Amino acid sequence: MSSFILLKGTKGISMNINQKIDSIRQLMKTRNLAAVIIPSDDPHKSEYVAEHFQARKWLTGFAGSAGTAVVTLDRAVLWTDFRYYIQAEKQISGSQFELFKMGEPGVPAFQKWLIDTLKPQDVIGINGSVFCVADVKKYKAKFEAKELLLDTKIDFIDELWKDRPPMPLSEAFSLSEKYAGKTRADKIKEIRKQMNTSGAFYHLMATLDDIAWTLNLRGKDVRSNPVNIAFLLMSQKKVSLFVNREKINDNLAKELGRDGIDIVEYEGIIPALSKIQDKKTILVDPENTNCNLYQAINKKCRIIEKSNPAIALKAIKNDTQISHLRHTAVKDGTAVVNFLYWLEHQDENGKITELAAADKLYEFRKNQELFVDNSFDPIMAFGEHSAMCHYSASKETDVIIGENGMFLTDSGGNYLTGTTDITRTVFRGEPSKQEIFDYTLVLKGHICVATTLFPKGTRGFQIDTLARQYLWNEGMDFGHGTGHGVGFFLCVHEGPARISSHPVDVKLEKGMVLTNEPGVYREGAYGIRLENMILVVQAFKNEFGIFMKFENMTYCHFERNLIDRSMLSCKEKAFVNAYHGLVYEKLSPGLDKDVASWFREKTKPI
Repeated sequence: MSSFILLKGTKGISMNINQKIDSIRQLMKTRNLAAVIIPSDDPHKSEYVAEHFQARKWLTGFAGSAGTAVVTLDRAVLWTDFRYYIQAEKQISGSQFELFKMGEPGVPAFQKWLIDTLKPQDVIGINGSVFCVADVKKYKAKFEAKELLLDTKIDFIDELWKDRPPMPLSEAFSLSEKYAGKTRADKIKEIRKQMNTSGAFYHLMATLDDIAWTLNLRGKDVRSNPVNIAFLLMSQKKVSLFVNREKINDNLAKELGRDGIDIVEYEGIIPALSKIQDKKTILVDPENTNCNLYQAINKKCRIIEKSNPAIALKAIKNDTQISHLRHTAVKDGTAVVNFLYWLEHQDENGKITELAAADKLYEFRKNQELFVDNSFDPIMAFGEHSAMCHYSASKETDVIIGENGMFLTDSGGNYLTGTTDITRTVFRGEPSKQEIFDYTLVLKGHICVATTLFPKGTRGFQIDTLARQYLWNEGMDFGHGTGHGVGFFLCVHEGPARISSHPVDVKLEKGMVLTNEPGVYREGAYGIRLENMILVVQAFKNEFGIFMKFENMTYCHFERNLIDRSMLSCKEKAFVNAYHGLVYEKLSPGLDKDVASWFREKTKPI
């Protein structure tokens, strides 16, 4: 994507990226600012943000979900991580922006770079509504130690972004207890119990998925994320939902009212926080609450800084949700297998493009009962595109899926009965020995995680090495985590648990749903990733304690023509054969005759 994209503003103003940088610098001079920081965040600390809040994308032209831009009076720098190195380089090409690759040797974090670049008494500007409390405290401490000042009331983007998309206005709807497994009254009671344990009378909630889970509400304010843009203020006596009233129809308003939930306009949250009674206590999650909200709280209140109770509560899926997820795995697997059959048998002379493939998979999912939408923008990546971990095809990058090369498909669905996330990698044509070798190494890591037993209390980082060991032995690795939590008809990435090299101190608890997705990526050539969802369940109890294991929650075959059988142990072969037998048993009844026959070949023993 070219960095010189003309944007037609409502006032007839068009700006390319360099012009935007120049305009920001002009405003910086009027406020005596030496630098401004523009993150990827919204006021709710969302991973995927509505178009209205995508300021960093608007400024830089880089469309990835993670990155931070910094503009000084003479330089412009974009930081992003491993997933987006290739994409970012292409999308900022031709602009003043320099790419700093986070995690690479010698690459400083943007805070360190600012400290080394600026002079004492220089002022750094940020918009406090898109920076969380914890980060602002860390930045202030680091900057002040070097005599740099931080101004949290800067919002140049709103002033310059003349054709800014409006705030989302999708209609909110209620998620039935028959899917959620608990009423909103039950969940409010659980949260209040934890508030009481913490000594809090009030609790401020800003994270959209936590609010959606707590109130059994869903919406379409963020693409592929069934949430509503809102804030929640809960006390031991009442609950106030701050949301655009146009999103709540009369029937839903009455339903919420019966559960003691007041509807207040979205912009009312700041005044409400300032009017909390003196000496009251309020629980605030510093990692998930923006600085402006925190600063608005009545100064005579006592703030208790702890994690949102909903985060841990929603991570443990109840029996109703788990039952639905098992059925959803069959529906979603059917859609993906139909897609892979179609891809292999498409008769359009190799004219299928990445975007066309995404549309076709969406069609297959849409045919499944209770499907609502994709759970994220699908990754359909052919050839060298598959080496970009989070590649997303666009009109500018879309290519034909050829007859010779690696094709990686990472996608998921949001159903009323749960959220899915699956990655499969196939080869079009005849794979090389190296490609087979790499695929088999990734598969071995996947199998090791899938089959492991672990003591109760194990953390995800202790599991992560299992997925990497075979790659490490060959001097190879991958730059993303092995797995993340998955919501229930919610966000496809969910905390607090994950399987990652980062030492996150969260136990893997019974009822948690995560992913198992090792991979390997050769820049400019191809990428391979194999992803299943997994459920934490208890395996057994003996004299050594309670042991846990993972239950598979994804049904789709692995590619037999990419597996080097000589590299697999007897146990690994037995796993593949047992898994393929289960996959065929689960999915074949829902497949057409021709697809089922093809699928039988795909799942026969190796």
